[in-house]
Amino acid sequence: MSAVATSERTVLVDDPPAAPRSARRLFQPGEISLEDVVLGAWEGLARSGRAECPICGGRIARETGCEGCGSELS
Repeated sequence: MSAVATSERTVLVDDPPAAPRSARRLFQPGEISLEDVVLGAWEGLARSGRAECPICGGRIARETGCEGCGSELS
């Protein structure tokens, strides 16, 4: 077995380039958490039987689920 020395060096990147503002993450640090969103929907359903759907933002009802995407909280 033999070894070959090359002059090329591997370049390591300490910080990846910043993502454009249009590429937002779903939940940024310091914003409302997924748990808070789901608990808010549960509270709305318990209080009035209707709430904002945590999936699509449509109207979700206790008996029928979401009118927009069909999701249910159970």
